Amino acid sequence: MNELLDDTLLPLLAAWLLLATAALFSHQQQLGLSKAMLWSSLRGLLQLLLLAWLLQWIFAIHTTLLQALLIAGFCLLAGHNSASHGDQSWQLWLACSTGLIAGCSVTLPWLVWSGAIDADSRHLIPLGSMVAANGMNAISLMLVRMQSNQTKQHNFGEGIRAAMIPPIDTLKVVGLVHMPGIFVGMVLAGSTALAAATAQLVILYTIIASGLTACCITLLLYNHWRKSC
Repeated sequence: MNELLDDTLLPLLAAWLLLATAALFSHQQQLGLSKAMLWSSLRGLLQLLLLAWLLQWIFAIHTTLLQALLIAGFCLLAGHNSASHGDQSWQLWLACSTGLIAGCSVTLPWLVWSGAIDADSRHLIPLGSMVAANGMNAISLMLVRMQSNQTKQHNFGEGIRAAMIPPIDTLKVVGLVHMPGIFVGMVLAGSTALAAATAQLVILYTIIASGLTACCITLLLYNHWRKSC
């Protein structure tokens, strides 16, 4: 019990208090973020606990079809979240989800075929979830920029450029300012620094390639369907 308290509950409580302080500041400044921050912290806790319980079955998946269906499920959920930053129509949800699936389809099979990652679920599923999540962030940023931009004819290019700024900036300063979580985690787990750096760079390159693909496919599909209706 003491080990659970020291290793899990206390670190979680300490980190959550930082988030709660930020939420309180947001409330005082009337930024409109406090409820979303607190609700997201609760959702994240419950979802990660559920994931930790499910991982034993997820990692036991050996068929390519089931792996693909699970990653597609990630994309559908992420697409729904991204669509909430736009007009929330089913067309936008479908476009976002298809864009994310395209981003995963372009990158993950290539990495497996080239030998950059293993095809087992322990490697493929977590990486697929990272690709979907980062693609979701890119699409959400793109939609927010497009909505805030009044010059409609430049929305598409400016939206994609805005979406790609965070991952490109991260890649620019990796190893200088930023030590990413995968790199630090692998080093702490006993891997060599070179192996950790290689794995981290594979992920960063994949995130940029898949994010750009997801944004472009989403825009093309949504623009096409909007004109057709």
